[in-house]
Amino acid sequence: MTNPSPNKKSQLAIRRATEMGFCMGVRRAVQIMEEEASPDVPVYSIGEIVHNPHVVAHLREAGVVQLPGPDDIDGDVGAATAATVKNGRVAITAHGVGEKVVQELTAAELDLVDTTCPIVTRAQRYAQKFVRDGCHVLILGDPGHKEVRGIMGWTTDASGESRGTVIESAELDDLAALISDFPRGFPNKVGLMAQTTNKVEDFAKFVSNLMLLQRNENFDLHAVNTLCHATTGQQNAAATLARESDLMIVVGGKNSANTRHLREVCEAEGTRAFHVEGPTELQSDWFYGINVVGLAAGASTPDSSVDDVEARIRSLTGS
Repeated sequence: MTNPSPNKKSQLAIRRATEMGFCMGVRRAVQIMEEEASPDVPVYSIGEIVHNPHVVAHLREAGVVQLPGPDDIDGDVGAATAATVKNGRVAITAHGVGEKVVQELTAAELDLVDTTCPIVTRAQRYAQKFVRDGCHVLILGDPGHKEVRGIMGWTTDASGESRGTVIESAELDDLAALISDFPRGFPNKVGLMAQTTNKVEDFAKFVSNLMLLQRNENFDLHAVNTLCHATTGQQNAAATLARESDLMIVVGGKNSANTRHLREVCEAEGTRAFHVEGPTELQSDWFYGINVVGLAAGASTPDSSVDDVEARIRSLTGS
């Protein structure tokens, strides 16, 4: 990290992370929707296609009609969507949905446009395979995030019972509490996976701590790395830039999990970091005494948003 010079804003250097912005899954989802959507023949999306307000607004103008999704409905999303659309095209968002939702939409004979990120689809398939192999699935992630809720929708066994559990923390105490409080006793055969945007260090801790706690038990553990390589690369790039910067600005939707993780990664390097969706949130006093500011962006953040933020920083600082 550089040593700040208090009053020389004109010398401010702005640097961008080497990996940032649209990942393959988001780019694919946006391209599919741009090709499918038309103001004359709309496509109905089950919630936001991606977690970025600028992208959502762009797709709305292109003819995408956003319906309530898993973030908005506490209940049967598939049935609610089928009842609303009745006849037309329905898009599954990049975060994916559960198996029951797909079955209900198919049964309603709706034309499905599936923009699920292939990496999320891979995680869903592993969850389904774990259950078929007799495992209870443990997912490290945010239980309220629609990607995780979608993956959980693939952990139902033949009897209709869920064989999945989500845990937010990989710390020893939290895992010990999970084991001791598990209904009907902790299973002796488990499959471990993570929300695709999680940090690799947290997943490694999750696996090692669970093995440590169960070391004296008759315990069959299977772990699969479901982390997104693009997200991991962006986190590494943000950490590297944070070590070289006095301040980090992370650009992306406030409801984007991977963008929130980027800010955490930067702060873990000891660098002050702010998470903004756009240039209007920037405050001039953030840059007082700063020589180097780094820019990072979440996987659903378009380049134009980063450009707008950088232009605003230059305007505020006169650099």
